[in-house]
Amino acid sequence: MRFVPKIPSLPAPKPWTLPTCLALLVAILPSVFAMADEPRSQPWRSGTHQARFAGLDRGFLLDVPKSLRPGAPLVLVFHGFTGTAASMRETAGFTRLVEKHGFVAVYPMGTTDSKGRTFFNVGYDFHRDQKVDDVLFARELSARLVRDLELDERSVFATGFSNGGDMSYFLGAQPQPFVTAIAPVAGTMMANWAGGFRPARRLSMLAINAVDDRTTLWKGDPENRDGWGAYLGTEAVIDLWVEGLSLRRKKNVLLPGGLRRTRWTTATDAAEVVFYRRETGGHEWPAHLGDPKRTTAEVVWGFFETHRPKSR
Repeated sequence: MRFVPKIPSLPAPKPWTLPTCLALLVAILPSVFAMADEPRSQPWRSGTHQARFAGLDRGFLLDVPKSLRPGAPLVLVFHGFTGTAASMRETAGFTRLVEKHGFVAVYPMGTTDSKGRTFFNVGYDFHRDQKVDDVLFARELSARLVRDLELDERSVFATGFSNGGDMSYFLGAQPQPFVTAIAPVAGTMMANWAGGFRPARRLSMLAINAVDDRTTLWKGDPENRDGWGAYLGTEAVIDLWVEGLSLRRKKNVLLPGGLRRTRWTTATDAAEVVFYRRETGGHEWPAHLGDPKRTTAEVVWGFFETHRPKSR
């Protein structure tokens, strides 16, 4: 015979009277406030990550300071053609500065073209078959990091080397740029999107180029002899920004190691163009810019720091 346990009858639930509700609220409020005081875990940590952006799975590296404060800046650092996020992180030297100055650095990873070479799509002639939208990728990546890490959306900056420098220019040349300032190294502007360019807003720029660069030619390649596609000469690029920002004041400073720093400013606002002309050094991210005690990354960060919004 199957045993059926006898279930005791339960008392009827008490009605939710006002005194009962108040007593419950008093009991749980201390726990609620205690949870609010607990530090929230960061959704993104330093290291390698992969997520979906603009319809594609994309990789990137992060340097996040251990004590990240709300409203911190974000610096995008783009690698060169055939490069990697890891190699760019090692070369650029921002990792130490992240902890010292409290900003977040992200190193996006490019996609691979039909020959298996990593790149960011800025319109090279041999990438006409590539449809990847790296501007949208950079925009979505930045927006997600700004949201999840509670960064300052007005303090998003872009720098990079070679193809990554071109990408920095490309972001700054958008009709509605999301970056606040750019710092291309050994970069240029392609003729197919530089024609008629004028900065969409007061977006400052720092550039570093070498006269003897045999990849990003100082005089450009308007006839596309090297196959990258027609691109502007270095001085023509600088002139576009100086004229587009209506900068009138000019100051030259000679630095050790055959460097010349030229700065264009205006009396009306903080917009500026700073250009480091290197006579030698070729196609590289230089270790420093005349002062061996101050790295190129420190110079770039100092420029970005100058252009952070004052009210934050």
